[in-house]
Amino acid sequence: MIPNIIHMMWFTGPKSRDFGFLNYLAVKIAAEVQKPDQYYFYYNIEPANNPHWEAIKPYVTLVQINPPTEIGGISLDYPQYQSDVVRLEKLLEHGGIYLDTDILLLKPLTPLMDNSCVMGADRYTDDRVGLHTTDPDQIASVANGVILAERSNEFIRQWLEAIPAAIKPDVWANHAVVLPFEMYRKDPSVFALQEVEAFIPFGFMDKLIFGNGDKSRLDGSYCLHMWETIWADDVQKINDHYLRTEHNLFTELFGKYAGEQAMQDKRLKICVYAISKNEEAFVERFAASAKEADHVLIADTGSTDGTIAAAKAAGVDVHSICINPWRFDMARNVALALVPPDMDVCISLDLDEILEPGWREEIERVWTPETTRLRYYFDWGSGIKFKYEKIHHRKGYMWHHPCHEYPIPDPRTKEVWADTDMLLVSHHPDPLKSRGQYLDLLAVSVKEDPRCPRNAFYYARELTFYGKLNEAIDALNHYLTMPEATWMNERCYAYRLLGQTYENKGDQWSAEAAYHKACAEAPNTREPWCDLALLKFRQNQWPDCYAAAMRAIGVVNRDLVYTCDPTVWGAKPHDLAAIAAWHMGMQDEAIKHATIAANLEPENERLQANLRLILETPKEKAE
Repeated sequence: MIPNIIHMMWFTGPKSRDFGFLNYLAVKIAAEVQKPDQYYFYYNIEPANNPHWEAIKPYVTLVQINPPTEIGGISLDYPQYQSDVVRLEKLLEHGGIYLDTDILLLKPLTPLMDNSCVMGADRYTDDRVGLHTTDPDQIASVANGVILAERSNEFIRQWLEAIPAAIKPDVWANHAVVLPFEMYRKDPSVFALQEVEAFIPFGFMDKLIFGNGDKSRLDGSYCLHMWETIWADDVQKINDHYLRTEHNLFTELFGKYAGEQAMQDKRLKICVYAISKNEEAFVERFAASAKEADHVLIADTGSTDGTIAAAKAAGVDVHSICINPWRFDMARNVALALVPPDMDVCISLDLDEILEPGWREEIERVWTPETTRLRYYFDWGSGIKFKYEKIHHRKGYMWHHPCHEYPIPDPRTKEVWADTDMLLVSHHPDPLKSRGQYLDLLAVSVKEDPRCPRNAFYYARELTFYGKLNEAIDALNHYLTMPEATWMNERCYAYRLLGQTYENKGDQWSAEAAYHKACAEAPNTREPWCDLALLKFRQNQWPDCYAAAMRAIGVVNRDLVYTCDPTVWGAKPHDLAAIAAWHMGMQDEAIKHATIAANLEPENERLQANLRLILETPKEKAE
């Protein structure tokens, strides 16, 4: 008789994962479904500051051990191999049920416990789903994620002794899944073999558990193997919120284990905070988009219009602050200091930015207890969309840089990032808003942090905006020589700005050299090729114009970064290609690209007129 003792284990080492929600769920479900007389959980190093680890403690007896680093002179290099050995040692010592920490029980294993040892088939030789068999000729191996054995079981002893000779460097886990099956083929009495569906009803390529499949398929199954490594992206989504809100076969089976009351107690508290000055026009829209937050706060820096009154009327917590001399980072740090200390997540916005619908649900979906920072999509406007990083944990962050400020972690904070492909924030700017203070603040930024390429680039770019041509050229060249300036998209942008600045100075040769360097920095982006094509257009150098425009058109993948120019993804390269082709007497090509350009911008009369001209006047006839 197999005793009702459960053994689980978690060893930290090379290639080990963090102990996650799924592992906690596996422990909790096993305790509630199997109701073991004893429940041992073996570990070598207790995970620090891990709420999932803390949550298993009411269910198990934790046993700290030093897992073996070798067996029979053969090195055990991975925590998985150490576990392969320890599970057999503990079954031999105590008997009972071994379960991997990604095994979720569907029903008690009690009907199997009259045997001396039980294992399940791993897969079938023909990989057919639903082939209910225990014929050794149709089975390739057994799984060791579920093992039941009596104490001092002879098969477990022999298997343990045979492991050193069975470890093969070029075959992962040969000793764990192939060896016991070879022993079974020699003597089928060593354990009661269960069909694949008993312990692995879903193969790793079969994700029906995350859909709305037929639950009757699991009638013969005792558990699910969740393929934690292979299904990592899906598994990481599983948390209490997922169990309560998703509708699929997984949540139908396990939704009842969501800790409803615990979730209420642990529900994320989110604060949206901002700074403002004379932005009355944006307050109502801003506050409405943030209404699902637990707290909305504005630190007003001296409004003389109705900003403060409008914000208070919208239910916003408003504080008046004074920052002199002015710096954006200081203002945001004061605003952050005013955020209530019991908040978990802080969302920094400007008042001309809004949170898109569904933002809270998405943050709660991807934010884990370990998360400190969220990367999300930001729509800057004008067709530019890129990843942003201004959602952060309440603790451990501060703002840095007088202008184009950025939240940075305290040196004692270990950042843990979450990521979403969902658009959470969009920008709806005031076109009349002054940039007058940016240049001076960026100059301060460069002096304070001379090795920061981000500061250096923004400063150089701002000089081009102000038409300070010589200063801009010096600043752009300085940025490009910085060892820290390594991001190819930004370097490409710097060379493009350098080319535009040289053009504004009338230096065509230096402009062309800069554009060629921009193309070399990021050849798989459209922007530098369009800049080069436009230069050649102005110089009436049609073969070069056509070649550069066609090179731009050949780039089909658009990078979602702030350096993107949306115009190059519209009519611009086709327009340039059409004009150049027409001048070269390539009538068919000219018609083709002029038609595409006109279709992309049907309201653009110049493009429509160009198309009519090209159709009506072939270049060779015009000459």
